[in-house]
Amino acid sequence: MEELHMPVKKRLETRSNTRNHVFNLVFQLEFFNKDDILQIVNKYYETLEAEEQFEKSKDENFTSLKINKSIIEKQIFDLVNKLSEIDEKIKQCSTGWEIERIDKVDLSILRLAIYEMLFDDVPNKVAINEAIELAKEYSEEKSYRFINAVLAKV
Repeated sequence: MEELHMPVKKRLETRSNTRNHVFNLVFQLEFFNKDDILQIVNKYYETLEAEEQFEKSKDENFTSLKINKSIIEKQIFDLVNKLSEIDEKIKQCSTGWEIERIDKVDLSILRLAIYEMLFDDVPNKVAINEAIELAKEYSEEKSYRFINAVLAKV
């Protein structure tokens, strides 16, 4: 009896997954020239493709998420264009903290959340909750408290 193979469909990416990609790109801005954002984005996609190929080589049943590049690119390019406004808001809301002293992961989370709150029509509560989840996953143990306090003032 011949085995039937169903075509593999990529699962659609969730808003949280898209946010995670944008967060990774925002974080990379700390280490590269912001004018090179297009190259940063392209290199990021190349890395994702390589990771996907590696996972497929280990597991033939691996299915990747379909990345919504248009949303990622819209958000990261728009965020970069509004970075000075976003950083000014961080300065206003993080009393006693110079922006240079804020941990780079925390700063990236704050930038993304404030961008979403002010420029991307994401409800404040959702942006704050997602920022806290990113902090719990990527940052120091108690960083989410600092992030929550800053975002509550936005």
